[in-house]
Amino acid sequence: MDELLIFGCIVLLFVGVVVPILAIVALNRTSAFRFELTVLRRRLEELEKRGVAEKPVMPQAEAVTTAPTLVAPEPVAAVVPEPADPWLSRAKAAPAAREPDPVNAVTKDPEPSALGGMVTSLVRWFMQGNPLAKLGILLLFFGLSFLLRYTVEHSLFPLELRLVAAALFALVLLATGWRLRHKQPVYALILQGGATGALYLTVFGAFRLWQMLPMTLAFALLVVICAASVGLAILQKALSLAMLASLGGYLAPLLLSSGSGNHVALFSFYLLLSVGILAISIWQHWRELNLLGLAFTFGVGGLWGANAYQPANYLSCQLFLIANTILFGVLSVALSLRAQEKGKQLIDGVLLFAPPLVGFGMQYAITRHWEYGPALSALGYGGFYVALAWLALRRYPSLGKPLVLAALALGGAFITLAIPLALSARWTSMAWALEGLGILWLGVQQHQRRMTYSGTALLVLALCSAVWAQVNGTVPLSLMLIFAVLSLCWLAGAWLWRAVQLQVSLGLLAGGLLFWLVALAGASQWVLNNDSRVMAGVLGLLAISVWGWRGVAGRLAWQALDHSKWLLWPMMLVMLLYQISQQQIFAAGWSNLAWCVALPAAVALLWRDGAALPPRLSRIAHLSLFWMVLLALAMELFWFARDLPWGMAAWGSGLMMAAGGLTIFLINEAVGRNIWPFRVWPALYGVQAMLPVAVALTGLLVLTNFQDGVVYRQTWLPLINPLEEGAALALLGLVMLYRAALRYFPVYIAVSRPWPVVALLALSCWWLNGMLLRALAWYGEIAWDADALWHSRLVQTCFALVWMLAALVVMLHATRRHSRHQWLCGAVLLGIVIVKLMLVDSAGGGGLARAIAFIGVAILVLIVGYFSPLPPKAGEAK
Repeated sequence: MDELLIFGCIVLLFVGVVVPILAIVALNRTSAFRFELTVLRRRLEELEKRGVAEKPVMPQAEAVTTAPTLVAPEPVAAVVPEPADPWLSRAKAAPAAREPDPVNAVTKDPEPSALGGMVTSLVRWFMQGNPLAKLGILLLFFGLSFLLRYTVEHSLFPLELRLVAAALFALVLLATGWRLRHKQPVYALILQGGATGALYLTVFGAFRLWQMLPMTLAFALLVVICAASVGLAILQKALSLAMLASLGGYLAPLLLSSGSGNHVALFSFYLLLSVGILAISIWQHWRELNLLGLAFTFGVGGLWGANAYQPANYLSCQLFLIANTILFGVLSVALSLRAQEKGKQLIDGVLLFAPPLVGFGMQYAITRHWEYGPALSALGYGGFYVALAWLALRRYPSLGKPLVLAALALGGAFITLAIPLALSARWTSMAWALEGLGILWLGVQQHQRRMTYSGTALLVLALCSAVWAQVNGTVPLSLMLIFAVLSLCWLAGAWLWRAVQLQVSLGLLAGGLLFWLVALAGASQWVLNNDSRVMAGVLGLLAISVWGWRGVAGRLAWQALDHSKWLLWPMMLVMLLYQISQQQIFAAGWSNLAWCVALPAAVALLWRDGAALPPRLSRIAHLSLFWMVLLALAMELFWFARDLPWGMAAWGSGLMMAAGGLTIFLINEAVGRNIWPFRVWPALYGVQAMLPVAVALTGLLVLTNFQDGVVYRQTWLPLINPLEEGAALALLGLVMLYRAALRYFPVYIAVSRPWPVVALLALSCWWLNGMLLRALAWYGEIAWDADALWHSRLVQTCFALVWMLAALVVMLHATRRHSRHQWLCGAVLLGIVIVKLMLVDSAGGGGLARAIAFIGVAILVLIVGYFSPLPPKAGEAK
């Protein structure tokens, strides 16, 4: 059954992997040969056109790396091809050893990412040269491994014989590959790599699985095989040999593992292989080889640690982790820089950043059971890379410059990471903020844009840590300290950024001011210990803070910070709305001490700096402050009128209307007497600021006219009562507002005529009718009820006569002014009276009141017809 399973796996592997790869390779090779033939034909035609008699030499198959150009080739000298590595990219391999590779026909690949670069490099290595031979040697390696396992399980041959046979077979492959290195360099290198892997497998199996070799001898043999593979790879400049040998060495312990979990032997073997890769890099730097070792070492180590790590294994794992981090993250990068052209060194980002980052993840896993283990580990990593940067700068001032910058970045990152691992979120936030400010200052001083960005990013991380601390719950004192430090650091960062980029400076400034408000809230909670007074505390402290911002901005000549003092206005509005929601302003008690600080501060700011603002902003500042004061007084008056006892509603309505009218009168007087601040914007205060008052008075005049005006236990007198006197003052105030608008905005009033006057007349008529109705209800002893008033003959008759008299007055005035429009308005009112007499007064049948109404109206109509005929139209004869 096992044999069938193995055979089935081999068949599936062949069908699923080998056949598609063969098809792709064959198709690519056919396309490549066709393309090369077309290029050669074009070159031949070009040579024939130029009359070149010499027959062009057919060059060997080359990989097409760029688009072909029709130019005559230089005479090709006879060059004996040297053994070259077919797995090298075309930018590195010798021209004579190149093979067609249309799959990777590109001129230059960009620097890949960590995972993407590793996968791309391995795929490129496999597809270059002779992929069929590589696939064959890999399948042979797997087949021998399965065969060896099968013979072990079924005891077909003595163990010694099996090991000797495997070793002899590997040596034969190695010798055959060495002899074919000149005739078939690609095939020879594949055989040598497979033989090296088989020798690794044999020695490791004899030592690890069957304990037939002592540890000293086994490691000695592994060292010899490693050294031999290094020597062969360097002599032949063969990446393929190094890749296959390393791949076989890394796979050997995995394929023949018995599951005992002896990690020391496994990682010692891997460490030996890593040393071999490093030794190869001394003479020949192959990035793919380093990536292969990095992937196997840390990948296998991570899998083992996730499944089998115990705290008792700490020391051995720590040593292996340190050794591999130094091998791949430091020495490999240094050798890579040395191998590159001087002055054009580029750091391999994968080799530089992957080992410390992945290694620190493993370091965290093995030290997390200690209280400060991860923090000390991060501090150790940071100190190591800072020391490495110092050493590289001191020892290799020119060659080590790229490594110095990268090492400093890594060291700073790990030291920064040590802070949250050792401290709580609130201390981490403050430490990161200070550290970010320091890095930002250094970047600006040294004109290092990347360092500037790094410091700014650290300020943002400090904010994230502060938010995390707040989510988990903090006391008011901690809240104050965290956001005070954060605010000061962000404000300092904004000042540093203002000479670099204004947008970033404004963003940091806005954040710093917002964090300062949060800090003030924390201070208020800490000192007052009362939620209802926190808002007042913030307002009072902000009123003091704006003067501090003003002073600092003046010393630093920082205009953006100077504008921040106007934040007092929105804070006062928030405080006012909060008190209105609580329905207490003057009754707020000690909280109003904040207004005693904020209002004088706001008035002083307008006095000193209001003129420096642009005109539009200055008007907004004046108007908003005035409206806030007006809103506070209006709400207090409204609450006072609402809380009056039963029967005093007339006093409340009258007081509110009288207050609105007196406000318009007093403001106009202040504007006329040039009192500050009304003289600064007279039109603003005299008209625009009074528009909300006018709207409120209009609403009060309309709504309160439905009241009976009676005060409990008092006699109602026409015109001499709170409701009528308040309405008179309100109407007087509206008339004064109209005159002020006519004075300051004549153009707008001229355009809107005659509607403001019509509105004032309508309000006056509305109130006069209400006053008449209240008088009739009181003296006629009619209940103040809509149904009772409607069916009252006295009310209907009086209204008919009054309206008729009003129509008469209007029509007489129109006749004297020769105004046809006014006369028509009076006629309309007269028509309304007649319709009312016919439909309302006559509906209830006869009666003295109805007769008097009709007679009175008839007499008035006759009088109007005599004294006030219809004025003629313009241009008509009288």
